[in-house]
Amino acid sequence: MAEKILTIISIQDEYLDMIAKQMTEIAGDLIKIRPISIKYLARETISKEETILLGSKFILPLVRPFLPKEVKYIIAERGFNYVNMARLLSATKGKNILVVNDTKQNTEETVQALKEVVFEHNYYAYNPDTGIPLDIDFVITPGEMQLVPEGLFEVIDIGYRVLALETVFEVVKELGLDCSQFFLTNRYMKSLVALANENQSNIESTYFRKWARNTIEKNAKYFLDDIIANSQAMKDVLYIAKRISKMNDPVHIFGETGTGKSVLAQSIHNDSFNKEGPYLNINCSAWPKELLERELFGIEANGQTTPGLFELANGGTLCIEEIDELSISMQGRLLQVIEEGQVIRMGGHHPVPVRVRMITTSNMDLSLLVDQDSFRKDLFYQLSVLTCKMPTLSEREEDFESLIETYLHSHLHREDLIIPQNMIELLKQYSWPGNVRELFNALSYMACLEEKELTLESLPFYIKGRLLNNSTEEMSESDVNELIKRIEEHGFLGESLAILNIFAKGKKQCASFGRAIVRKKLREQGIILSEQQLRLRLEVLNQLHLLNVRQGRSGTTISRKGERFLKKMAKQKSF
Repeated sequence: MAEKILTIISIQDEYLDMIAKQMTEIAGDLIKIRPISIKYLARETISKEETILLGSKFILPLVRPFLPKEVKYIIAERGFNYVNMARLLSATKGKNILVVNDTKQNTEETVQALKEVVFEHNYYAYNPDTGIPLDIDFVITPGEMQLVPEGLFEVIDIGYRVLALETVFEVVKELGLDCSQFFLTNRYMKSLVALANENQSNIESTYFRKWARNTIEKNAKYFLDDIIANSQAMKDVLYIAKRISKMNDPVHIFGETGTGKSVLAQSIHNDSFNKEGPYLNINCSAWPKELLERELFGIEANGQTTPGLFELANGGTLCIEEIDELSISMQGRLLQVIEEGQVIRMGGHHPVPVRVRMITTSNMDLSLLVDQDSFRKDLFYQLSVLTCKMPTLSEREEDFESLIETYLHSHLHREDLIIPQNMIELLKQYSWPGNVRELFNALSYMACLEEKELTLESLPFYIKGRLLNNSTEEMSESDVNELIKRIEEHGFLGESLAILNIFAKGKKQCASFGRAIVRKKLREQGIILSEQQLRLRLEVLNQLHLLNVRQGRSGTTISRKGERFLKKMAKQKSF
């Protein structure tokens, strides 16, 4: 019997990953789960035997041309993960709550869903055009912390909305699986706990590894000719890429998130002498460290052998994304593969020869991590021989219009969509912190509107909000004083200012830091904080929107509001 396939399609990569994890927890032993982001849809082939789960009804017009006529599709209904909602559920009745989400439609849907379930409070949909209602007690957002407007109020992140149980029942029925509702409900509840505690629970989950395997690229779909390079910055990248692609030494690509590092890696493989061999890709940040080592190097246990990715990529290319997330011990094992051309499986004793071209990526310059003793110097020297730095979207101004035109026409097949020049200029005013990936996500959203010409009202809700909230105006004295008051409620002002300055300097170096690095830099200034004390300081600065705190070693950066606060404090000569 042919394997049953559930293909999940969504605009948002984070939401796509989450519902793929959820369905894997629920039915990972029964079906194959295939997540596809809309921006890669044009390069995928979908058969009529697959069952399609669409992240929302909103994207159906855009997705429909890519689906076979006979294919069956289901529109996902969303629910809440109540494991994440303890703070809301314990709040006294009658609170005034501002709800922030990524689009007007999603915000209104979230408000309506909250009213139906947690009906004891008053909910207001945030609209950047109309401002914030008075007397807000706190803000709720389903995983969109970066969209919360600046203000001095408590923010509760209830996490991305999950698949509703009704959708799970519909999917299982469409796939023809023989599962009772009691069985599915039990697994559904387990999936909510696993998602809420994924850093711990996924390590124990039987199906996490199966989901993570689905995130591994198994072929290279991009070529150097696919890369738009009107700007000098990208011309320089292609000049380097064309020369290093013919070599066999490791290649390292670094640059901010969303700049296209994986596209360049695939293109280098397709221009190399290994292009007829396999191309495999793994993202270190997506795997628990306990499983990552097995996946890379393989395992021998109980008389059974499971080859790792180095063996599976033999004769081809293995791309290791976010290599800076590897532990020091794992970095040592990686160095051994480079130097000796062989791997030893976990639990094994005999080396296995491999011939693999290695490409690695990171979101920051590894030399900074070497200076901070969090990356092996000898491995850095091996990787730094052939390097490419991907420019940010702001450094590729000459590519901006070509990127828009190519994506709309070649990826989304919206040749009919017109973007007037005034809209192009408006889009250029936005900072695009997520770079090309964020631009493509925004274009996907606008293309779903089925309009013939894009206007100001076509802009994604969150971009309109950011354009309004990211004003460069200087802070007022009262705003600064209120921030100082809030900071000093939880610790000393000088410590928080030192933390902000560390991140401000890091931003100038295109670097972001984890807590271990921040503690070290504070010690160099004579400021000694425990892990718990630093965590509290960071949480407060994040709640005040002075920092953008994200998961991972390289995830935290100073916000624009934080930069304005430092600038104002410097003028007051308070530090």
